[in-house]
Amino acid sequence: MSSLRFFFTYSREFLRHWGSYILLIVGTNIVLEMLVIPIVQFLVAFILKQGNIPYVSNTNVLTIITQHPGVLAALLLLLALVLTLVFLQFTFQLFSIKSIQTKDNRSLWELFKQSLYQMRHLRPATFFFFLFYFVLILPFANAIFRTPLLSKVTIPVFILDYLSENTVFLLLLMVASVAVSYIGIRLLFVLPLMIFSDEPPKQAVAKSLELTHHRYWHYAWRIFILTVFLTIISYVGYGLSFGLQVVLDSLPKPIPAIGAMVTLTSIQLFSQLMLAWATVLYFSVLVQKFYPLVISGERPLRLIRPSLWTRIAAVVLVVFLGGTTLLSNVLYLTGLGDSIPLTISHRGVDNGNGVQNTIPAMAATIKEKPDYIEMDIQETKDRQFVAFHDKNFKKLTGRDKTAHELTLSETQDLQAVENGHVAPIASFDDYLAFANDHQQKLLIEIKTNSTDSKEMVDRFIEKYQQNILTHHHRIHSLDYDVVTELKEKAPKLYVSYVLPYNLVFPQTPANAYTMEETTLTSDFVRRAHLEKKDVYAWTVNDADSMDRMISLNVNGIVTDDLKTLQEQIKTYEETPSYAKRIELYINRLPALDERISEN
Repeated sequence: MSSLRFFFTYSREFLRHWGSYILLIVGTNIVLEMLVIPIVQFLVAFILKQGNIPYVSNTNVLTIITQHPGVLAALLLLLALVLTLVFLQFTFQLFSIKSIQTKDNRSLWELFKQSLYQMRHLRPATFFFFLFYFVLILPFANAIFRTPLLSKVTIPVFILDYLSENTVFLLLLMVASVAVSYIGIRLLFVLPLMIFSDEPPKQAVAKSLELTHHRYWHYAWRIFILTVFLTIISYVGYGLSFGLQVVLDSLPKPIPAIGAMVTLTSIQLFSQLMLAWATVLYFSVLVQKFYPLVISGERPLRLIRPSLWTRIAAVVLVVFLGGTTLLSNVLYLTGLGDSIPLTISHRGVDNGNGVQNTIPAMAATIKEKPDYIEMDIQETKDRQFVAFHDKNFKKLTGRDKTAHELTLSETQDLQAVENGHVAPIASFDDYLAFANDHQQKLLIEIKTNSTDSKEMVDRFIEKYQQNILTHHHRIHSLDYDVVTELKEKAPKLYVSYVLPYNLVFPQTPANAYTMEETTLTSDFVRRAHLEKKDVYAWTVNDADSMDRMISLNVNGIVTDDLKTLQEQIKTYEETPSYAKRIELYINRLPALDERISEN
């Protein structure tokens, strides 16, 4: 069967059983998001609390492994449970789609029990293979199988940016992507073979390799065609919705407001429809190899009437989705839920207008009137503070030395080159004084390393606390010990804890959290605000991401492109039309293969 025929054939199949498919796909995600994930989050928080561990980050993973064996064991067991649930979800959806397409007429409850029974045959070898399979194939597998349970398994943008800036790393990343996609196609049928035929992992791998022999491009092209067609349909649907609202906005009140409410709700339901449609088509690639549809070219398209209970469940699901979004839609369309974040210039630079962390760049950026300028400081050899980000001066100055190998005076003799600009390295004293003279508030990042003096924080507090309080500057740091020491010894200082990854909600004395934007969610922001803590997102450099952060109600956005951020914020401040709000909402919808709840 050609890929085009496959798309239209299985799309007709989706329409025939739309109620059952929507109930299966959307209902499963709702159960996971509203029941399973909160339980997992509670268990993670409980385990960490028992070990007196306030957070989980790259800075304390080694400590957890070496000093908290009980916590480590509990977390590993919880990870095993999560992976088991992922396998259960995959098995349940695969069985269910197969049942619908082969006209088994089995209830979802019966299929769920069958999936649980299948889990009884989950050998240790199967589990470890499943772990390997998802770690290796997950970036590729997202096109076929998405689950809220693994929504945080993603590579942060700052890591991808770092890799893309290095030619060698970029080439390795490209080679790895090609290799993973090839392995993903060749192992495409491993899990279906293990589930449908109860094949051991070794035999399943061998059979999958046999089934995909000389068929790599066939299946890669099929998945590509499905994605292209579904994406086009999504854009057409959203485009028509936006166009309709433009027309409605020209009509007398209250038609625009009523129309906007209907349009926005329709877009949200359409998004869930596309999620179910895409999932069915992608899963059908797996199912049809073992249980092909019986196709009759003479049979006209006919919507098969679902059973009474299926129809009732589908209606309840649709009403639930519509009802739960009603209040948030009203707040969004009226602007009552809008929260304007602080604009924060990353390292004192706006769109490459100077050398990071230097006074000339700050002078240029001040003209753009950011709320804060974020900058970095490090301790020098003579226990002073220099305004610099990197651990080593070589990249910007050509001098292969660290801050602790040079005195402050020696660092100030260095000239940094970046973005076509040249500027001297500045002391923190000079940088702070210039900011104070121009009434510019700073967000000061205290960077640390193993060679810092034990008295560094005490010296910082003694020398700068009053100045910082007087001029309303703020502090953040990736070093949790610095955060706790500052809050203990200088509680009036505003201190944010920098987190590169949103794995579990932290319990710290910090006033705020500076979170890398890739894994930042509305749930994290909501919980922080409940605890009266602010949330800053970093580093957000494109308009769609900025709009997503604004929609999450973050308190501040750190960016390298201040002008674009100000333009995005201005859109909200000028009371946009309903059509504009619809457009903004559509622009921040996740990609087709990521269309799951942001929570």
